[in-house]
Amino acid sequence: MRLALWEDDGPDAPSVANYLREAGASVEVLIPGADCAWPVALPPMIARHRLTPFWSEESGIRLPGAGLAGVVADARELLHVDVAVLNLRDPAPLAASLQSAGIPFVMFTQGLSPLLVDYAHACYVPSHDGPEALASAVLLHTALYGAGLQCTPEMTVMEMMPRLRAMARYLVQDGALADDLVADALEQALGLLPHLASDREIGALLVTLIERIWHQQKMSRPN
Repeated sequence: MRLALWEDDGPDAPSVANYLREAGASVEVLIPGADCAWPVALPPMIARHRLTPFWSEESGIRLPGAGLAGVVADARELLHVDVAVLNLRDPAPLAASLQSAGIPFVMFTQGLSPLLVDYAHACYVPSHDGPEALASAVLLHTALYGAGLQCTPEMTVMEMMPRLRAMARYLVQDGALADDLVADALEQALGLLPHLASDREIGALLVTLIERIWHQQKMSRPN
């Protein structure tokens, strides 16, 4: 498994790179730039499990490289990653760029509320859960995308439901427990409906909630 890891630089920014390497991942550590441009230009990279892009054909964005809208002609020049990890105080600028580039990512940070509904291909892990929870989330996120269980942004919630159920069954391997997992996610999503503007936002929230609830259940089980 190959990861692209962005981390804040400085003594007050604890690194998770060594932990992820000890868990068996190949980790490419990247430091976010100092400029505040939005969206952030990514290095030439692509996801091994390519996602449905979030841009239109007219926008001209294909692959990150020479700026966000650049095209890299030779695929061998690209950094191929399974998933990106953002261990950042403010992951939003990079998260927007990764989503636009179709690269799945895991955010290891605080501030759940503004992040849940914004990124349909992200997983959120609170940093106070620790690096073990992060490693678990990375493995899960990679497995789901490798199995083709990701939801795509053009789907309505009704179109997503069979895939959400399949995702839940992939996680727990038990039909009844999987349906309970989806039901819990739907119940939590209902409380946030006033803050959501579209099916896309609702679907992104449901995907995130399913992963998050599963993580909470897994981390609460005795070893």
